[in-house]
Amino acid sequence: MLVNNYLSVAMFQLSVELKCDSREEYLVETNEALKQIENCLEVIREYGPDISLFPEMTYVPKFEKEYQELSRTRIIVAGSFYKECINTTVVFADGMKYEIAKGYASGAEPMARKISFCPPEEFISEQLEQHSFWIKGKKIYILNCMEYYHAAYYIARNRGLNNGLFGIFAICSNSNTRVFEEETVCIHNHNERIYTFVLNCVGTYQGKKYADGKSYIYGPVSIHEKEWLREQNIESKQNVSHILSMSDVKAQFLFGKFVFAEELSRFGRSDSYLNNPRDIVVEDIRRE
Repeated sequence: MLVNNYLSVAMFQLSVELKCDSREEYLVETNEALKQIENCLEVIREYGPDISLFPEMTYVPKFEKEYQELSRTRIIVAGSFYKECINTTVVFADGMKYEIAKGYASGAEPMARKISFCPPEEFISEQLEQHSFWIKGKKIYILNCMEYYHAAYYIARNRGLNNGLFGIFAICSNSNTRVFEEETVCIHNHNERIYTFVLNCVGTYQGKKYADGKSYIYGPVSIHEKEWLREQNIESKQNVSHILSMSDVKAQFLFGKFVFAEELSRFGRSDSYLNNPRDIVVEDIRRE
């Protein structure tokens, strides 16, 4: 097994409290939330993932130095925050910080009053390039919640855009993951050679239960690994492209290694068979 054939990914499904006013949404920076993020940074130090994801609305500027240092030779999607009334994704790659204004909003977001709907073809031609990053010679797209919902299907079916594409990574704070997952199933019915990593949080909004967890991964998966995952009590659905889902109530982290799709034999018959994914870990973020 050549380690260069795999990208390692960590997903941090935080449990948080969000609030909102007429201009912006924001994370309530409780001691509990900050402790979770500190634990996640320890996981990054321990496992050294190529790509790490934090949910939408969980970027905390006080950790910027740590994100910057840990992102050397790797990518950390540190969540998002409101900047000048616009939800803005924060990505650290090779020690550099990138801020990407969110292109789509749901009706519940204050920023919906600031932007107009953008046709997917316009988003792809005018905005997608800033969402594109490269690691280990592979391209990934990093999208923020409704950007995934509106544009990912068109990206996945565009031969030019998905040439050399490892996968699409989406960060969310979402109470309707079922609808997102229906979109994901449609995407993977048409494109079997890419991954989708959708990270949600578990949390409350204005004091009521809101984001419902259930982060998930779809993509090329070996048939035997689906059986192993189920034996480990990791949810793997019958859908041929579903790899796993996380809890709907817990703050959890996931780590795993995912093979480049062109290297994969799904059924274990060929001489070049590589099991995929490998080294999956799903544990509580609260590790005490």
